[in-house]
Amino acid sequence: MSAAPTLPTAIGQALRPVIRLIGPVLDVPAAAQGRGGSPVVVCRASAVVVRRQVAASCAVYVAWDNRRGCRYVGSVCRQGPGAVGDRLAEHYAHRTAGGSRRTTWCLLTVLPLSEGIPLEAVRNAEGWAARLLNPADGSAHPRVDLMQTPATLAALPAQAR
Repeated sequence: MSAAPTLPTAIGQALRPVIRLIGPVLDVPAAAQGRGGSPVVVCRASAVVVRRQVAASCAVYVAWDNRRGCRYVGSVCRQGPGAVGDRLAEHYAHRTAGGSRRTTWCLLTVLPLSEGIPLEAVRNAEGWAARLLNPADGSAHPRVDLMQTPATLAALPAQAR
């Protein structure tokens, strides 16, 4: 069994402002299981691999090409620990773009979000990540209110959202 890929320096630098912004809503377990305390899970962009390595039901994920370019930013908030892998499989099954995605997306970085985070905050985190990373693929990212970060949305009482 091969070891999980490490976070390439260029990708780590690109993710730094994203992590700084959405950090308050990230799920960083105390042990961070082999991630050195980092909130980022790095794995090959394969649905099978992602299901095996990522146990998050809510997350922002970023697909990278072999030149360390950001290809796509997405989010998922579903039941079950295989949510990110299931969502990646749906991207690959897309009837027109699936083939291209399977060949272009080489690495996936996943930012697991805190348990119980509101869907609005998940979508806001995706919007901010897309705004900061400017992915080559995908354009239907949630618009962000520049005055509201994911942390401010997550902190609001449910009735105020």
